[in-house]
Amino acid sequence: MRRSLLASVCLFLTFAASSALADDASKAAKVEEFFKLAQLDNVLRQSLAQVRTQMQSGIIQQIFGQQPLPPEMKKQVDDFQNKISDVVSDALSWEKLKPGYVKIYMDAFSEQEIDGIIAFYRSPAGQAMVAKTPTLLTKGGELAQQKIAVAQPALEQLVRDFAAQASKQPQ
Repeated sequence: MRRSLLASVCLFLTFAASSALADDASKAAKVEEFFKLAQLDNVLRQSLAQVRTQMQSGIIQQIFGQQPLPPEMKKQVDDFQNKISDVVSDALSWEKLKPGYVKIYMDAFSEQEIDGIIAFYRSPAGQAMVAKTPTLLTKGGELAQQKIAVAQPALEQLVRDFAAQASKQPQ
């Protein structure tokens, strides 16, 4: 009797574990389907291109300040920027990020919610969202840059004030 009960419990646990794994595989496949429908790999590539550009100009500005780039440094700077771009592109490639994104989405959404998201992205409204998202992201980024440009003098003053205050502190 004990053996029979133990065998039944083991069989149940094995079935429950394999069922959970099958559910996870089904959910992961649905998340990946959503990624394809939403074209997240393309959105990521476009965002990465913008980040690379901003990062490169920020690094060059840190090195050379506001001064124009000396002509003799152009080739070196271009090579340097290409190396930075390669490292960032490799670190943030879709292939490297995708497993993490799948887990994030699986943790955030139930399978039923993912089914609803997929249904939306299959619809004309969902496809319009996919088509218009890159433009919306670009315009949103431009809007943010405009707002930061307006705030730039205040930010610079805060930095100057902090630096002045910090230089007065005993070391």
